[in-house]
Amino acid sequence: MLIEAFSEAKDPSAPHMNEDRLVILPGRAYAVIDGVTDRLGTRYDGMLAGQYAAVIVKGALEHMLSAPAGPKNGHEIVRALTARIESAYKAHNILEKAQSDWNVRISAALALVLVQDETLEVVLVGDSGVRINGVHTFRMEKDLDLITSILRQQAWPVIGERTSDPEKREQMSRRVTWHGTRQPLDAVADTLNAGDMALIERRAIEANVKALPHVPRPDIENLVQGGIVNAQGGYQNNASKLLGYPCLDGFMVPERMIQIENLPRAEVETIEIFSDGYFKPGDGFGVAAWEKAFAEAEREDPAKVVLYASPKGSIGSTWADDRIYLGVRF
Repeated sequence: MLIEAFSEAKDPSAPHMNEDRLVILPGRAYAVIDGVTDRLGTRYDGMLAGQYAAVIVKGALEHMLSAPAGPKNGHEIVRALTARIESAYKAHNILEKAQSDWNVRISAALALVLVQDETLEVVLVGDSGVRINGVHTFRMEKDLDLITSILRQQAWPVIGERTSDPEKREQMSRRVTWHGTRQPLDAVADTLNAGDMALIERRAIEANVKALPHVPRPDIENLVQGGIVNAQGGYQNNASKLLGYPCLDGFMVPERMIQIENLPRAEVETIEIFSDGYFKPGDGFGVAAWEKAFAEAEREDPAKVVLYASPKGSIGSTWADDRIYLGVRF
C-alpha cells in the first residue's frame, strides 16, 4: 500500500490556521475534513469555528473507527459526529444560540472512505470529493455556491472600474459575496456607491437566472441580496429547499442529503480524497500531479472569476482556500 498526503493553509505563512484535516487508519478508513470558514471570526478553544469543527470531527472519527464496536456504516457515523458537535455546543453553553443563529455554528464537510471486507463505502457530507481509480469522481456540486460565485464574478468588473489596487479589488469582491448587495452602503462606501451595488445586483441575478434556470428566482435574489452571511445558512441541512446542502454542524443531517456509494473492494486500485481548495484535479495519482494542477489553475485564473468561479480568489501569496489531498494506492 502507498499513501500520499499533502495540505497547505490558504496563507502558507500561517499553517496553524489551516482548517483542513485528514484521517488515515490503514486498512480501515481514510477521510478529508474541510472546516467551513467562519463567518464572524468566532473562536472556540483558541480556534476559529471551521478549524475547531475539523479538529472535533477528526478526533471523533479516529476514536470511533478505531474501536471494535464503533459505527458500521455512513449514516451511523454521521449521526455520531453530529452528536459530538452538539456536545461541543453544550460545553461552550451556546447550543440554543447555535440553533437560532447559523452564523455561530461550527461546521465541516466530510469525504470518507470506509474499508470493509468486500466493499468500500464512500460517504460524502459537503463538497469535498473522492476519485476512484483516477477516473470516477464522487462529489456534491452545490448550485448555491455557484450563485455566490457568479455574484462575485459580476462584481469584479464593476469594482475594477473603481480601484486599480488588486488587493482592494479582491477584498471588496469578497465583501460583496459575503454580505450581499443589500448590505449597509457605508461598509463599501470607500469603493462602491448605491448605483454600483444596484448594477452588481441586477447583473448577478440575470446571470444566475440564465446559468441556473431550474432554480427559483426568489432563491437567487435571496442569496445575491443577502450574501453568504445573511442568506446561506437557511439552506444548510434543509432538505425542503432545492438549494439545500448537507453539512456537519451539530444538527440533524437529513439522510437523503448524505451521498453514500458502495464499491466492490477488489475493483478499486486507488482512492484520492480532496477538499475544494483544488480547483482542478490532478492528471494522475499522487501529490505531485495534484500540486501541478493546482499551480496551473493559479496561473490560468488566480482571481477565480473566469475559469474557476469561486466566492473568493487568490491574492499575492495568499490562496483562495486551504487545500488537502490524500491518495491511497492498494
